[in-house]
Amino acid sequence: MFGFLKNKLKEWVDTAKDKLKAEEKPAEEKVSSVSEEIDVSKKPEKLFKKQKKEKKAKKGIIKETLELKPEEDGTAIEIETELEEGVPQDIIEEELEEKEEEKLEELEKKELVASEKDEEIVREENEKIQEITEELGKGEISAKEAVKEIEEVHEKTEEQVMSTEKKGFFKKLFGRKEKPSSATEVAEDSKIASEAVEKKGFFEKVKFSLSYKITEEDFNSLFDGLEMLLLENNVALDAVEDIKLHLSKKLVGREISKNELENEIRKELKSSLEEIMIEPENPLELIKIKKQEKDEPFVILFFGINGTGKTTSIAKIAHLLKSNNLSVVLAAADTFRAASIEQISEHADRLKVPLIKQNYGADPAAVGFDAIKYAQSHKIDVVLIDTAGRMHTKTNLISEMEKICRVTKPDLKIFVAESIAGNDATEQAKTFNEAVGIDGSILSKADVDEKGGTIISVSHITHKPIIYLGTGQGYEDIKLFNKEDFIKSLGL
Repeated sequence: MFGFLKNKLKEWVDTAKDKLKAEEKPAEEKVSSVSEEIDVSKKPEKLFKKQKKEKKAKKGIIKETLELKPEEDGTAIEIETELEEGVPQDIIEEELEEKEEEKLEELEKKELVASEKDEEIVREENEKIQEITEELGKGEISAKEAVKEIEEVHEKTEEQVMSTEKKGFFKKLFGRKEKPSSATEVAEDSKIASEAVEKKGFFEKVKFSLSYKITEEDFNSLFDGLEMLLLENNVALDAVEDIKLHLSKKLVGREISKNELENEIRKELKSSLEEIMIEPENPLELIKIKKQEKDEPFVILFFGINGTGKTTSIAKIAHLLKSNNLSVVLAAADTFRAASIEQISEHADRLKVPLIKQNYGADPAAVGFDAIKYAQSHKIDVVLIDTAGRMHTKTNLISEMEKICRVTKPDLKIFVAESIAGNDATEQAKTFNEAVGIDGSILSKADVDEKGGTIISVSHITHKPIIYLGTGQGYEDIKLFNKEDFIKSLGL
């Protein structure tokens, strides 16, 4: 029962969770890719590439020129050496390599000295952020507090570095700078940019790991899938709109821990369904209360169109009342449909309960009135009145129902429909509720209903509870509706 909707809701919740979590990937991947482009752990010489090495012979002198060129910048450093003609080629190459290494070592030392102060400040920032994340892991502070403290540390570090005379970590990151004029500045800027990306990337990853904020655009995108799922499972459009409004108020703009994202989606979807549906009062308890207050029969009037299981549902309730030591009388007030009196008479004989009836074409209100008088005179606890299966589109028959209500003054007015009827059942419930003001509904054939959407729709359109569910053909196959059990059956 309701297994199809349960599976579909689970699929949607999983999809919603994965889709929201996927929003973080582009940012993380971007940080990762930039960090890989500029790796601070690499030595400066790895940022350079030998572009050309040419040998020229001029007036007995061999002149070697080595040009080192950064990959991203046009600045070049040339190392030249002159040796007398006749010097072996391997000595020439060895001399060039030694000078190249010396030059690169010199650049590396300058680069390390230039960034030493910034590194010290950044190192302190790392230590403070590490302390905050450890406190968060121990549960000493909340995720929101952790993000706030990290932001403060981040801002303080920026101020410290910006206060130095030279262009430091954040000054070089956010300020304008001229094109580097030497490989030293290229190397320094590369390291600074890398550190900036790493620091920003770390901070963003901390925020990603703590919480996710659902935007209105995210929500609308996610709800499109849920909307189709609900509509396909017989949930009325008005009910879907109410669910959307509820979820929007609860989810959009909220900071939700990523670990709790799936639970929050389920929780709010469950909450919206709980708002729509009403827990029914047990008719057995209502009957006992009235019996204690005054010695009058409890009158229940049943409505619904032909073929929905209305008469069978009346027989089931009669059996339920007898099982709880309550006396019952049936009223065959359906004097319109052929064989209707014979059908309810058969149930009365099987259940061994009295039946009040008249000829076909008789006034239904009069039949109900006679049944109540019979119950009063015979001290019977409950009167169950059957009515014709009136089409909700026929105004004259709806008016007749209003007359029956005025004459019999029922304690409960119950609408009966098929659980598998979908939007037809919803429209029927709306019409009957507007005409006579029903107190609740019985949905038959719930045992073969895989969708479950009619329960939500009828509850929403009438703002009245589902009282019973018919779960089979036997007299025992009826149960009091429990909204918590229904929601659990949907996997929420």
